[in-house]
Amino acid sequence: MDLNNKTADAQKQPQTDRSTKKSKKRWRLSISAVFSIGAAMLLALIGGSMLLYVSDATNKQTTAIMRETGALIVERGLEVVEDFFRNEERMGLLAAEVLSDPLIYDAPMALREQLISILSRQTNIKRISYTFPTGRRITVQLDHANQPVREKMVIPPSEQDMEVGHHRWAPPYYDESLGETFMQFAIYIRNPIDNTISKLTLDYPTALLGQLMARIKWRASQVPFILYGRDQVLASSEEAFLEFKPSVVKPIPLISDLSNTPLSDIWGHNAQRRSLNTTYEAHIDTTVHGTYLYLYDDLRNGNRFPIIIGSYVLASEFSVPFNNLHKIFVAATAFLAVGVLVMFLIGRKLAGPFIALGAQANAIRKLHMEGLCALPRSRLKEIDQANQAFNSAGVALSAFSRYVPKDLVRVLLEREFEGLNSTELREMTILFSDIAGFTGVASKLTAEETTALLNTHFQELADCISQTHGTIDKYIGDGCMAFWGAPETMENHAEAAIEAVHLIAERLSVELENEEGATEKPRLRIGVHTGTVVVGNIGAIERMNYTVVGDAVNVAARLQELGKQVDPEARVIALASNATVEHLTDKSHTVHLGDYQLRGREAAVDVYRIV
Repeated sequence: MDLNNKTADAQKQPQTDRSTKKSKKRWRLSISAVFSIGAAMLLALIGGSMLLYVSDATNKQTTAIMRETGALIVERGLEVVEDFFRNEERMGLLAAEVLSDPLIYDAPMALREQLISILSRQTNIKRISYTFPTGRRITVQLDHANQPVREKMVIPPSEQDMEVGHHRWAPPYYDESLGETFMQFAIYIRNPIDNTISKLTLDYPTALLGQLMARIKWRASQVPFILYGRDQVLASSEEAFLEFKPSVVKPIPLISDLSNTPLSDIWGHNAQRRSLNTTYEAHIDTTVHGTYLYLYDDLRNGNRFPIIIGSYVLASEFSVPFNNLHKIFVAATAFLAVGVLVMFLIGRKLAGPFIALGAQANAIRKLHMEGLCALPRSRLKEIDQANQAFNSAGVALSAFSRYVPKDLVRVLLEREFEGLNSTELREMTILFSDIAGFTGVASKLTAEETTALLNTHFQELADCISQTHGTIDKYIGDGCMAFWGAPETMENHAEAAIEAVHLIAERLSVELENEEGATEKPRLRIGVHTGTVVVGNIGAIERMNYTVVGDAVNVAARLQELGKQVDPEARVIALASNATVEHLTDKSHTVHLGDYQLRGREAAVDVYRIV
């Protein structure tokens, strides 16, 4: 924002307004007039409300059809899958009942093993295993009739296994030897003679569940699925599921593995999702693949792993009977579009200036004054007055932030200018800088060149100090005073000050490398000291200065003067007291010079050279 131009505009504003009124009278609408126009749109809103009512009724009827059809789909899926598990459980329990008969226990073991082989050939079982109370397990592979019965010693069944349940399904697992994923139904059998426990396990390929998909599906766009829990897929007719390659680590795919299918979005958090009030679970969601109706429910049985049966269907299938009603809705909406558009344009006209005003206010609140543009004039009287008042306030605050440290202005704004007269004792680090031989340099330059040299030099100092979160107190001729640790508290104020010193030295070295010899660059002396000072707003009510006062300030100034004695020809010399160096974690860049008697102090100061 151009402060000079803005100030001039503010001063000339009354005269400009009078001349404008004489030459051309501008008309402006009041906000009340604008809203009275909005009242004229009430009729359009009433008509729109009627259309919304018709639309709502249509949606309710569509939802009812979705709910009833969905109930049939879910019930069909639960029935088919429940029938599969119930039949297999019935056959398994029948085999267990036969094997637990006392006559079978008295029979020779070879006969019992033969009986197991015979029983297993009447079901979908691919592999059957029987574990004796001794831990001896025999396994029959049903799809390899000529393969011998395999034997292996395992941990025998225990009472703890029976306590969990005498029969239950285990989660899917992948068999590397067969290259297939299985479900396992385990039945624990108690010997009525000696009370020992045996175990019968029946292995079913999960591919059997995939064969149920055709029985569940009865609509064109319906895609049935069976989930293990909420994040793994047991069966689906999607091509991505059929192409999945199982492994020991991942026997069945995750929902996320089917990323190119609507199933992957079933649990997504979409703001447009709409749940249906049903006895099962159902919701409508819009995905990248289209808008789908998801229908699902749990297959409840304590002996099985968690199974969810469901389907998803294109929602558009349910809206076909109401397309004509929607066409009427669209036609009626077109008649109201003109009125709504007018209201929208008026609202946009009103909102634009307020949005700009809010953006400007936020920028000023954060003191981002660079590139801030004046708010334009408006034909709306109240907005025009607010913009002009805000522009004047921005000019004043911009000028205020140039003469007062920005961090201080920001703190004052946040605290609403409370505590202007407060001061406090605080440990801080103070820096003094001075251009060596400035009088001689300035004598060779014009007033404009001297001003340009100082402005460039102080800008570089300000950049380095601001980068390390320091505060510039004041400029004293060709010198600068800055401090770290206020207005905001800093734990590492000493290290920040030394970092600023190194940044300043680097800036001057870059200048020297780029120097063409036309103008001699200034030499710089810096003094840094850490100590307890009084910090706060000091001065009269009408004119205050946020500054630091105390012996530590004098020490920093004397250290800067000492640079002339230590190395009068140095391009940059920075001296720091032992009080500052003690706060540094890395002292490798410091050179100990010893004790020096500073002007105005009785006690000697231990001095280090930083640069």
